[in-house]
Amino acid sequence: MNKKDLIKSAVNASEILKNIALPELVEATSNYKVIPLKTNNKEDKELYDKITRAANNLITICRKTRRRFQGNRINEVGNAIEEEFVQELRKTDLTPNLLIEKGYPDMEIDDKYGRKTYLESKATSKNWDDTFRSFYYSAGKKITKDARHLLIGWKVEEERDKYWKIVDWRLVDLYTLRVGLKSEFNASNKDVYMETSVLTTGAKQKRL
Repeated sequence: MNKKDLIKSAVNASEILKNIALPELVEATSNYKVIPLKTNNKEDKELYDKITRAANNLITICRKTRRRFQGNRINEVGNAIEEEFVQELRKTDLTPNLLIEKGYPDMEIDDKYGRKTYLESKATSKNWDDTFRSFYYSAGKKITKDARHLLIGWKVEEERDKYWKIVDWRLVDLYTLRVGLKSEFNASNKDVYMETSVLTTGAKQKRL
């Protein structure tokens, strides 16, 4: 396949892959299955209870101590919340491990039954029903086992300049999530503003 055909295929793929179930995507990219969380299952119910207890404990601590999270960007706020949430998870008998590499998922959790669960942690200042894109998946390199895939979302509000408080949270089973491919071609400022490509600049115009 030549380069022209590859470009056409990439553009067409974003039209075709608009409504893909996350379990299909994970299995295609990692060869591992996504397992639904079932609260009528004893082990899953324990997992659910411990994660929700850790989230509620974090909220309680933040309210009692008026804990606020500083950050210029929402990602920085989310990272700070995630670190403290992990500490609360460690107070249970779950073993959370942050996955340092970029990309999905943020962490893996091992339980006393030897099972693995992947957990994505996201902070948002948007409404829960906002259409802004908030979940991204590019590859399955960090997934090494059949597992449950969950997401915990932290709703935050800026109380004062660059200081944020948690106002709500939601735990989601990603087994039911459907995703779409957004294909794009990109370039950095370094690529765009190459000296050999710039026709003129504001500085040059001022000298005329």
